[in-house]
Amino acid sequence: MNTSPTNPTPNPPTLKPSSPTKSSADDTKAHPRKRTSSVLDDPAEEEDPYLKDLRQRKEFEERIRQRDVEKTKKLVLEDLKTSAKESEEIQARKKISDLSKEDRKPYVDRLRVVSRRNYLPTRKDKIYRALKEEVEDNVMLFSEEKLSRIEVEEQEANIQILQVVEKATENKETLDDMYQIPEDDQDDQGRIDTKKKWERLTKRYKRRDEEKNQTMNIEQKEWEDTQREKANQFNFGVRRIDKKKRKGKDDSADEEELGLVFEDQIDFIKDEIMASENTDPSKITPAKTQAETLQEVRKSLPIWDYREGLLQAIRDNQILIVLGETGSGKTTQIPQYLHEDGYTQKGKIGCTQPRRVAAMSVSKRVADEMSVRLGYEVGYSIRFEDCTSEKTLIKYMTDGMLLREFLSEPDLASYSVLMIDEAHERTLHTDILFGLVKDVALFRKDLKIIISSATLDAARFSKFFNNAFVYIIPGRRYQVDIMYTRAPEADYIDAAIVTALQIHVTQPQGDILIFLTGQEEVEATAEILTMRTQGLGNKIRELIVCKIYSTLPSDLQAKIFEPTPPGARKVIVATNIAETSLTIDGVCYVIDTGFCKQKNL
Repeated sequence: MNTSPTNPTPNPPTLKPSSPTKSSADDTKAHPRKRTSSVLDDPAEEEDPYLKDLRQRKEFEERIRQRDVEKTKKLVLEDLKTSAKESEEIQARKKISDLSKEDRKPYVDRLRVVSRRNYLPTRKDKIYRALKEEVEDNVMLFSEEKLSRIEVEEQEANIQILQVVEKATENKETLDDMYQIPEDDQDDQGRIDTKKKWERLTKRYKRRDEEKNQTMNIEQKEWEDTQREKANQFNFGVRRIDKKKRKGKDDSADEEELGLVFEDQIDFIKDEIMASENTDPSKITPAKTQAETLQEVRKSLPIWDYREGLLQAIRDNQILIVLGETGSGKTTQIPQYLHEDGYTQKGKIGCTQPRRVAAMSVSKRVADEMSVRLGYEVGYSIRFEDCTSEKTLIKYMTDGMLLREFLSEPDLASYSVLMIDEAHERTLHTDILFGLVKDVALFRKDLKIIISSATLDAARFSKFFNNAFVYIIPGRRYQVDIMYTRAPEADYIDAAIVTALQIHVTQPQGDILIFLTGQEEVEATAEILTMRTQGLGNKIRELIVCKIYSTLPSDLQAKIFEPTPPGARKVIVATNIAETSLTIDGVCYVIDTGFCKQKNL
C-alpha cells in the first residue's frame, strides 16, 4: 500500500541550480543510479497517489486471477448450448419419466439390456486386471510353503487363465479362428435388423456347398466341447465351495483345516443401548426410480419437518446460526430450500466446506437430488479443480476458494446467500471468513449469511455476530449398542485391527469405520489389514480397505463413497474428517480408539 498523503495537488519540489563547475553529463557519470523524472519538468503530470494505489491493486488482483485460471482444471465445457440431439434426448427422457410404472416397464427393460451389453467389455477388463494383480501379489508375498494345497491349485489355475488371455490378446490375428459370441441383431428399438443379420451371417463363413457347411458346424461343436471340458477341470472360487457342498463336506471342518483368521481376540462388555427417537420411514422398493428414491430420502431427513420455520427465520434475519446435528441434512437441503424459495433469482448460493472431498461429494448428491448435471446448475470449486459454469446456481467450495473470490469481488455481488458450513472445524480460513462476512453484511443488507455446524458453541458465535438468531435442528438417532473393552489396550492400533477382523468374521453384513488420530496411523492400519487378509483366500469374505485423510488425493478419497460389492465388507480407516464433515452410507460398525491429536500450544 502506498502511504503517501492523499492531497490531489502536492506542492512541486524546489529545484536547486546546478553547480557551474559540473555539467549534467558529469553529474550523471558521478551518480549512475540517479535518473531525471518528468515530474520535475511538469508537476501536473504526477499521478495521484490514491489513483495509483487503485491501479496497483487492480493489477495485483488481475495477476492473481490469471494465475488461478492457468492452474485450475476446468471440468465443464465452455460451450453451454445444448445441441438439437441433446434437446431431443432430454425431452424423450422427460416424457418417459412422466409415464406410469406399467407403461415405463418396456423402456426400462430395454435400457437394462443395452446398459448390460455396454458394461460387459469394461467388466472383462476389470476382472483381468484384478486377477493379474492377485497373481502378482501372491507370487511376491507368499511361497508355496505358506499356502495350503487348495490355494496352490487355485494359484496355478489363475496363472493358466492369465496365460490363455495374454496369448489370445497378443495374437489378435488368430482371434477370427476362435469362437466368438454372436452379435445382436436388434436395434435400439428392439426390432430385428435383417440387413445387419445377413452381414453377420455372411461375414465369417463363405459357404460354397452343403457338405462344407456341415463339416464346419461339426468342427465348431467339437471345439466348444473341448473348451467346456477344460473349463470344468478348474476348481476355484465359488465352484470349489459348491463342489464341497455337493460332496457333503462340513464348512466347520474346512475352517479347522485352514486355521483361524487371527490369533488374539478382544472381549467386550456392553455398556448401554442408545434408544432410537426417529426411525427411517422410507421403505424403498426396487421398482421405484432413482428420482423417487431420492425424494423419499429427502422427506425422511429430520430437517424436512423444519423447512418452513427455517425459511421464515432466514427471511427475518440477515445472519442466522443453524445448529444441526450430524445426519440432519443441513448441508444438502438448506441450499435446495433456498433455491426453491427463489433466492437464486437474485444471485448464487454459496456453501463452504473445510475439506475438498466434502465439497465434491455433497455437490454430487445435490445434483442427483435436483436431477441436473454436475457442473451446471450445481457445481463445486476446489483448489486446482473447477466444476462450475455460467449456469451454476448452487456452488460448493472450500474456505480457501471463497477467500480467493474476496480478492476479485470484495462485496460478493454475485451471491445472494452465503452459507459457512462446519464452522466448528475452526480452520484458519474459516476464522478469517467470519470477520470478512461480518464486514460485508454491514453494507450489503440483501446478503443472507448462514453459519451452520453440528457441534458449535452457539452462544459465543451468536455474540460475535451481534446477537444473531440461533436455529436448532435435531438429528436422527438410531438404536446403538455401545461396547467397551474389558481392560485398557497397550497398543490401540493393533486392538482396532483385531476388532475389525473380529467383526468381519463374526458379525452380520455392514461396513466398518475406524477412527484414528493422523495420517501415519491410517496408512499403517490400512497396510496391516491388507497384509493380514491377503493370504486367507476363501476362509473369510472379501474385505475392502479404504483410507481417508485430508492430504490424500481427491480421487482416492472418493473411493470411500463407492458402493460395496455384494457379499463383501468395506472397512474405512479415517481421521476425524469422517466425524461430521462426511456422511458415508452403509456403515454399521464404528471403532473409536478414544484418542485425538492435539496441537502444541
